[in-house]
Amino acid sequence: MGRKPNQLILEFFIRGPKLEDSSNRYQHTCKACGEKFPKGRIDSLTNHLVKKCQAIPLRDRQRVLLRLHELPDLTEGDANKDPSSTGKGKGDGSFGNRPNFDGLNVLAEASRQVGASEPAKRGSQYTQSVTVGGKTVVVDPALEADFQGPSSQQGDEKQEDGNNAQGTPQSSNHPAIPALPSHTSGDHNSMSPPLGDTSMTPESTSNARQSQLSMIAASANEMVPQGLSMDGDNLSADGLKMNQWNQPLTHQEQILFESLQEHDPSLTAATPTQRAASFPRPIAMNPNTHAKGFVNEFGNSTKPAKPKVRGRFSAERRREVQEVRKRGACIRCRMLKKPCSGDTPCTTCASVESARLWKHPCIRTRLSEEFELYNANLHATLAYHDTSAIKNQVKFEHYAGRIEVTHIEESMIFVTISGLQGHRTSVSTLDPQLQGLGDDQFSGPPQDIYLLDSDADDIPSKLEMYIKKAAPFFFERESSPFVKPTLMLASELAQSKKDTLLDRAVDLWVATHILVDTELSWKTFCNPTLPPTSMHSLSQPSDEGRLPIEEVSDPESYSLLCSQLRAAMEKRAMQLSKSVINDLERRLLQRQKTGWFETFLVSMVLLNCVERTCWLFRSWDNENFAQRWPLDKRPPYYYNQSERFADILHMLLRMRSLPPKTTIRPENGTLKAVDGSDENAMRWFDMLQMSPYYLEERTNAMFDPSDSRSLDLRHSAALLLPANS
Repeated sequence: MGRKPNQLILEFFIRGPKLEDSSNRYQHTCKACGEKFPKGRIDSLTNHLVKKCQAIPLRDRQRVLLRLHELPDLTEGDANKDPSSTGKGKGDGSFGNRPNFDGLNVLAEASRQVGASEPAKRGSQYTQSVTVGGKTVVVDPALEADFQGPSSQQGDEKQEDGNNAQGTPQSSNHPAIPALPSHTSGDHNSMSPPLGDTSMTPESTSNARQSQLSMIAASANEMVPQGLSMDGDNLSADGLKMNQWNQPLTHQEQILFESLQEHDPSLTAATPTQRAASFPRPIAMNPNTHAKGFVNEFGNSTKPAKPKVRGRFSAERRREVQEVRKRGACIRCRMLKKPCSGDTPCTTCASVESARLWKHPCIRTRLSEEFELYNANLHATLAYHDTSAIKNQVKFEHYAGRIEVTHIEESMIFVTISGLQGHRTSVSTLDPQLQGLGDDQFSGPPQDIYLLDSDADDIPSKLEMYIKKAAPFFFERESSPFVKPTLMLASELAQSKKDTLLDRAVDLWVATHILVDTELSWKTFCNPTLPPTSMHSLSQPSDEGRLPIEEVSDPESYSLLCSQLRAAMEKRAMQLSKSVINDLERRLLQRQKTGWFETFLVSMVLLNCVERTCWLFRSWDNENFAQRWPLDKRPPYYYNQSERFADILHMLLRMRSLPPKTTIRPENGTLKAVDGSDENAMRWFDMLQMSPYYLEERTNAMFDPSDSRSLDLRHSAALLLPANS
């Protein structure tokens, strides 16, 4: 017998077949964006709802968060008002008729709601799940005061949420919002009610309610768009603390104690000394130091050096360290390997008297968090809705043959994919009066409709092979005088120097090019005679069994196939972008001594991908496409991210002195690398043959909806100009 469905999950997900294991879980598919969850874990599903899904409106995210914590829905009475349909851009935080409904206002409204109805909700019907060390225990907030003490201190334990039955998401580094009143202290790092660590003295139930509301506000803060961030300290609330268990335990306390002891006995030790003994800390030792044995001569024996062990942090210092870890060290401190304070700007940045590059407050986010366009799932959401609509109209069956797709037929590089085939009966137009009679004799020939079978084939993996094999053909056909030589050199150096990061950056450009370029189109065929393979290279320019699926003759099948192919290519580009951006940031922070030009070339290829992806999202900012736009946030929210992303990347590159020093050739006015530069850098500028006037012009490139290359060099030209320009 299967598990009882979760009503909140069923509202946003389609429940699939039961897993063939003992987990008693089901596959799920998001109704908004179509993302599949083959394992159906509750924490993954709720995390997708609250944090990741770009197609769910902000109001639904807030409603899900409140329901997860068993709080009343604050949108009652405004159910017919959907602020997401107003088409606002970045910073759209409207919530019905409540302006600026951010995490702090969620806390205030929840405090009012719970404060008014709290006496009625006391008792066994208003319970919560407390997760400690991966162990979940159901407790009653009415009895929560028994676990709290007059002073709360932050422990060292770090909570895991992998087995959280409620699936509550963890906090992440997001823009700060003003702090709570002074009665809320500590740093919240978990979604469970806090436990005191010094005594078992009961407190009033207001503390329990305050703790719960603090958790709601911390979670709601993660949903606030970046445009709503305000100056101030980060929202903080009491985290989960461990008690020394030095008082008699009540029945509820005994349940929690036994759960902790079963999970990790060290957590329930009677004293800090016992806990330290049961869970010894690792000791940093020099592996080259060895203790000397006995010697014959008196007084010559050397005592082994006692390793230095860091002293135990005080409760206040633990809170400071955990706040810094939660907030994250700024990029400058990570780059210089300096301790980062919690101020903004931090102590290290503020001590720089003459900042040449660092002229703004600390940046604590990661590069990948500053550019979300590849993670928006634009094409995946469109393809899901397109295929779902046609499957509701036509019954599809497995296609015995295969679907073959390519961009350049003469390249002989085809991707073969399993397909689905459906038949739609078209009514004859000879006599309109006979339409709708349901008689087969008045029906025209059935129309075949084809889809890609994404369940039977891993399409993104097949496109990965296609990208690598077809890349030289795309490079040769590139018309940009800057992009073409850059890609040719990058591909050459990636092979000769075995630079995997540069190789992935080139693959990312190919995937972006396929998604963005309007002059590039898929060519699709159906082949009923051959089964699909991983990669099929045709030896002849034509095959007797292949039948074209063209936009003119079969527009419906062609449109559906291209939509699915774009979705699969977008997924591959998302994987590549995450890998490229994270590895590039790691290289820049670690100050790699070799391969600096290859790292700079990765940045130039990545910036061109950013420019063209922003062109794609900007082209959607059109009234004619507004009804088709599938995401909650409007296009300006996405394409406006390119400026900040480029600024941060420029700063990192210049702090490492990676941009090549250039000068102007007196004979023709083009740029060249100064004498003594890297050999490949000098060769690259010889291939570019670009003047500084052209590059300065490109820094002010204007958007052209008919040209996907109209924004090229907008964010990268400034890195090539001479220092005195």
